[in-house]
Amino acid sequence: MSDTSQSKSIFLETVFSSASPQTSLQTIEVVGVPGEKLSNGEYSVNDKVKNLLDDLVIKRIFYKSRSIRECDFQFLKIWLYETDISNSKRGYEIPKIDDQDLSIYRSQNSSSKLKLIHVLDNGLEGEEKKKWEKVCQELFGSLFDKFIVPLEPPSMIKDNPLVNLFANIIENVDPYAKDKQDLYFDALIIQID
Repeated sequence: MSDTSQSKSIFLETVFSSASPQTSLQTIEVVGVPGEKLSNGEYSVNDKVKNLLDDLVIKRIFYKSRSIRECDFQFLKIWLYETDISNSKRGYEIPKIDDQDLSIYRSQNSSSKLKLIHVLDNGLEGEEKKKWEKVCQELFGSLFDKFIVPLEPPSMIKDNPLVNLFANIIENVDPYAKDKQDLYFDALIIQID
């Protein structure tokens, strides 16, 4: 948990476990999850935030990891962060990124609110590194699709009953549509162990 003097927000770490014992990937830890202080003084992750992460990131990674034969990852640590905020204002530390790390961009998904995924270098070389990069691209690249935000109507027609009906239909199809509009991160840093 992080609670710095410069940041009024509370950021927590939360752990997700795989429901499938047959997969090699069993645990995903997420850092930078907004939390709240409870009346008893303890800290907690809001259920809505936890569900959003679980549905848009965690379940997708667990599912994809089972379908990629070469994926033998056992543990992931993911930092959520906003690229336009400096470390001193973020409220928690993120790892430094360098040229050895793998960067996956949203190039084919320009309407995705998730812009960038960095995968920290595991020190692999040659063919082993190429295989690792291919698995990472396949495993994490599909996350961009989960953060596509439905188009909002122009403000001059927002009060139109048909527009409101359409907005309600979108919300039923994508219960996270509003949350994705107000997303508190636009990038991920992933460490594989």
